[in-house]
Amino acid sequence: MNPTRAEIDFAKLAFNVEQIRRHIHGEYPRRKIKICGVVKANAYGHGIEEISRKLVDLGIDFLGVANYDEAIRLRSLIPDTPILVFGTLIHSKLDPAKYVSILHRHNLTATVASVDTARFLDDYSRRFRSKFKIHIKVDTGMRRIGLDYKRAYRNILQIASFKNLELEGIFTHFAASEEKNKSFSRLQLKRFNKLLSDLKKAGIEFPIVHAANSGAVLDLKESYFNMVRPGLLLYGYYPGSGVRNKIKLKPIMNLKSKVTFIKKIEKGESVSYGRRFFSKKPEFIGSVPIGYGDGYWRLMGNRSKVLINKKFYRQVGSITMDWIMIELGARYRIKIGDDVLLMGEENGNNLGADKLAKICGTIPYEMLCAVADRVERIYLNK
Repeated sequence: MNPTRAEIDFAKLAFNVEQIRRHIHGEYPRRKIKICGVVKANAYGHGIEEISRKLVDLGIDFLGVANYDEAIRLRSLIPDTPILVFGTLIHSKLDPAKYVSILHRHNLTATVASVDTARFLDDYSRRFRSKFKIHIKVDTGMRRIGLDYKRAYRNILQIASFKNLELEGIFTHFAASEEKNKSFSRLQLKRFNKLLSDLKKAGIEFPIVHAANSGAVLDLKESYFNMVRPGLLLYGYYPGSGVRNKIKLKPIMNLKSKVTFIKKIEKGESVSYGRRFFSKKPEFIGSVPIGYGDGYWRLMGNRSKVLINKKFYRQVGSITMDWIMIELGARYRIKIGDDVLLMGEENGNNLGADKLAKICGTIPYEMLCAVADRVERIYLNK
């Protein structure tokens, strides 16, 4: 059995959900604000099926996924909770009638980012004599997908004329809500509010309006509307340094393995590929079966630390596909089979994805999503 595993604590997930709830309803105690739990990309590496089921148990109102494959996979497990698909439909499917019928059958909520998508869904929904539930995406500055805010009013009037679509929601996405400087986020919000006001004057209002991603949940209360979309917050991390410590969070994943081999090396001997580490004295080296094939980045070679028996040890040499080596020193009290914490938090000792991300010059999202499928997920406190 491979000793490398990701231990995911549902008690910590419940704690984070409660912290988010207290925060948003503390700002607006009399307003019912829905929560869309973002579980795309295998729930940021934590396991989409297990995390989604637990979020539903915790009373999450919506689940947010990246594409229709993720949504269909979830629907067989979660029959009732609304699933919002953030990605766009591909109109060029070889058998579009069959394609749309599958989406209808699974009762999914589509993002509409263009008039063409709306027309496509309207046409096939008419054939099935049922309405397709949609949320309209407005691009207020992200410049990724969505109706351009300058033309969105005219576009939405056209979409509203389609008879076979249910306009359940409208939303936008912030480009820099995790930054301390909120000027661009406020400009995006101003553009979005202007559109909502113009639509209301034309008699068009949406039951669900949402804009707040994790950064905005923490630090832009005027963007809550009546639904928010936390992602990284659920998993215990802040999306950026500009919004740290607004609420207390607990990282829910601990990436672990075990010491499986110990050998002694002499002064001047090298360790691992490329001979990037040379011992300055006779000492012991421990080998741990985890590597970049498991999502432990090669960039961390000679730069990261691990935790064994409440003590930090330096990782040395190049990280290989399946192994890392640990500098144990001239004397050691470690045994074969001892647990090794590589990412996460344990007994107040922090090796969080945010810290590893700094070493690699990236973001915690990427560190979490990188944990490979071959790493077993073990769920605690179910």
